[in-house]
Amino acid sequence: MKRIILSGYYGFKNAGDEAILAALIDNLKRVIKDIEIIVLSADPEWTENTYNVSSINRVGIRRLISYLKEADLLISGGGSLLQDVSSNRSIPYYLGVIVIAKLLKVPVFFCAQGVGPIKNPFNRKMIKNILNKLELITVRDKDSKNLLKSIGVKKKIYLTADPVFTLNKTNRSRIKEILKKEGIGCRAGILGVSLRPWQDNHYLKEIAKVLDQVKEVLGVKILFLPLHYPQDLEVSKEVEALMKEEVEIIEGSYTPKEILSLIGEVDMLLGVRLHSLIFASLNRVAIAGISYDPKIDSFLDQLDLSPIGTIEKLDSQQLLKQIVEIWEQKEDLIKRIDKKVKNLEGLAKQNIELSLRLLGD
Repeated sequence: MKRIILSGYYGFKNAGDEAILAALIDNLKRVIKDIEIIVLSADPEWTENTYNVSSINRVGIRRLISYLKEADLLISGGGSLLQDVSSNRSIPYYLGVIVIAKLLKVPVFFCAQGVGPIKNPFNRKMIKNILNKLELITVRDKDSKNLLKSIGVKKKIYLTADPVFTLNKTNRSRIKEILKKEGIGCRAGILGVSLRPWQDNHYLKEIAKVLDQVKEVLGVKILFLPLHYPQDLEVSKEVEALMKEEVEIIEGSYTPKEILSLIGEVDMLLGVRLHSLIFASLNRVAIAGISYDPKIDSFLDQLDLSPIGTIEKLDSQQLLKQIVEIWEQKEDLIKRIDKKVKNLEGLAKQNIELSLRLLGD
């Protein structure tokens, strides 16, 4: 039996990171028949029940050491784990888990991560020193690869793609059930919206203004799709309260596969969350991305697209113009990105294929 430990931003019920976890678990179980997967989680009981795997508390060092002693591999990531913009604790924590594994002579797979921004020079030095000792490094975009090289990582860095590009949707009957429960009818002309909290949420006023204008100009239905529960739900309701027009909101908490499938019900997605944009692209849904972090720009660049605005500087008139243009050209846009999404789907499969080398399979 192979014992594999997964380290990431798991158990916080963020659909993007949970989608990464779901994809990794599905892929590992598919290629390794006799396997035990242990997930480091903020909510081990929830993780065990959701994914049918073993799970331990992500901050229980003694228990982590005991499990690592018997492990065949530590997989760190995917996700945006090595950055010091949203938290000063993220880099020391995730590198700390890697260091413990290396001290116990456990191979480490740095998996499909998006790296940066990294402002602190000491963090850059730590990353360089630790990643140069790893057996396998893959990243999800070329900006992450370039950043690691620039700070002195000499190990071979494979450019793959986010594991979520291998995630399967849930069955159609389940989506009908969710839509019925939420009181949302299936019909054409839906603009999906995925927002996130950001600092003092100053940007929400411009979003509310532009959504009112979009509904008036295009006559579309607006459906909010929260990815991080309940934070994104609260933000969606805040925008609803600022709007004159009526909107609909998915209010329940759902699995990553269910959210992926729900996004497939819309005709276009206006997204701030990275994985809302990835989910939309997987469904071949037209996307309009608003950037709050370089990872948004990096992903859109992979599709030869650019953000329609940045969260710090939004102009409702410019947003309206670009949203209307994308809506009117959405069929052509989907055709343009289809080949690029297929390429990313193929690159994402390489993550697990490469990991098998470390396991001798």
